[in-house]
Amino acid sequence: VIPTGLGKTIIAALVAADVLYHGAGKVVFLAPTKPLAQQHMQSFGKLIAGLVSMNLYTGSTSAPKRKLLWDTTRIIFATPQGIVNDLENGHYGLKDVGLIIFDEAHRTVGDYAYVSIAQTYRVQADKPLVLALTASPGSEREKIDEVMHNLGITHVEARSDDDPDVAPYVQDTNTQWKKVKLSTYMVRARRSLEDAFTKHTNLLKRFGFMRHR
Repeated sequence: VIPTGLGKTIIAALVAADVLYHGAGKVVFLAPTKPLAQQHMQSFGKLIAGLVSMNLYTGSTSAPKRKLLWDTTRIIFATPQGIVNDLENGHYGLKDVGLIIFDEAHRTVGDYAYVSIAQTYRVQADKPLVLALTASPGSEREKIDEVMHNLGITHVEARSDDDPDVAPYVQDTNTQWKKVKLSTYMVRARRSLEDAFTKHTNLLKRFGFMRHR
C-alpha cells in the first residue's frame, strides 16, 4: 500500500525479475484497464534487463491469439476479464505461473474478475505467489479483510510519503493551475448536476439530516 507515484511499479518489477531469475514460471500482471496494462508493460520494458518476452492481453486481443502466445510469453500484461474467459474455456491454466500481480487490488471484492482469477490460481498452482498493489485499500476494516481473503494475502506492507524510509526519496511537486473555458455542453451538464444536487440536499435539510448554513 503506497501512495500514487511512489514506486509500486518498480517494486512489482523487482519481484517479477527475482521470480524470472529463479525460473519459477511466467509472470502475469493484471490491471483494470487496457491503457494501464500498456503503461505497465512499457515500464517493465525499461526496468527488466535482458530479452524477456512480454505481451499484452486485452479484450481487443482475440482468444486464439492469447492462447497461442501463452506458452511463449514470460510476462503477460492483461485486463482481468479476458483471462477469466480463457480460464473458463480451458484455453490455458495457471499452474505454470510463478507470480500474479494485482494492480488496483482494492477492487478484489464481490464478483470482480480478480476474485475468480485469484481463486483459480490458488487451486492450480503448486506455490502461488501474489503481489497486490494499491494506493487506496479502503477505510473499512471489513473491506480490507475481504480483499486479503480473496487474494490469499498473508502479509501487508504500507507506506506513506512521510515514513522515514520513504521521505528522503520523495520529489517536490510543482502545481500549475490553468483556467479553461467550458464548452456549451459542459456548462449545461454542470447546471443539471448542480440542480440535482441542490434538489436532494434541500430535501435532506428539510427532514433534518443536514444542517442549514
